[in-house]
Amino acid sequence: RDNPVFPHHSLCAYRREGFFMQDRDAITLELIQWTAVMSLAYVVVWKLSSTLVEDIPPKYRASFADNLFNVVYIPVISYLAIKSSIELASGVKSRWNDVTPESHTFLVLYISKNIMRTVSSLLLRDSKKGIWLIHVHHVISIACYGTGLYLGRMHFFGVLDGVCEFSVIFLNAKLLWRDLKWRQNSFYILNAYGLVISWFITRILVFPAWIFLFCQDIYNQPQRTKDTVTLFELIMYPGTTIAIWAMSIKWFFPLVFEAYQLSVGKGATKES
Repeated sequence: RDNPVFPHHSLCAYRREGFFMQDRDAITLELIQWTAVMSLAYVVVWKLSSTLVEDIPPKYRASFADNLFNVVYIPVISYLAIKSSIELASGVKSRWNDVTPESHTFLVLYISKNIMRTVSSLLLRDSKKGIWLIHVHHVISIACYGTGLYLGRMHFFGVLDGVCEFSVIFLNAKLLWRDLKWRQNSFYILNAYGLVISWFITRILVFPAWIFLFCQDIYNQPQRTKDTVTLFELIMYPGTTIAIWAMSIKWFFPLVFEAYQLSVGKGATKES
């Protein structure tokens, strides 16, 4: 099957016994192309950002531009992650060995965005709170997703982790509300509820399900799972998922508290 994003390039050089054997040069070219496209788009958004918020501090402008960029980017990768995780969830073979055009495209777009955002953040001297943690997250994501992309396996576990990006649609709306200094209203409150619900489903529930499936597959069919992958994959993939799950639980309670405060009328008239 051809890649729907790059119709002139075959997703895989050839296919054998159900495995997608990917052309690594073609993958590298895709990453370069998409990183360049995203960089150009981000520069345009960054240039326009000052016309939306004239008094935004220079050190926060890069993050504001990223939030604007995510208005389009996050829904796209969320769709790709959800669709491909459903398609690849049917069995051990599909979870550990199969690739779909959507899972491939998700990994390419995710890695390209992380490369672009890390470089742009450093060049633009983005100094928002916790930016170093974001850089660490980007580097680990590039390493893990890049391994799956170039080796052409375990895409299911990558895109299942990526399902959590759906909750970022609501988080991004919340951040833009703050950046644009809009007054909180009923739409803001609905978004807060959407953020809590999506966060709970796509993070608090999905991540332990990821761990369960990963361990169950290894326990039931070790020769088709752990014996076919590297130690890096066996350690970093679940380790990263557990770390993100723990952080998601920590961040969940403030989100619930804010939604509760809004539901009882506290803070609804304040500016974001």
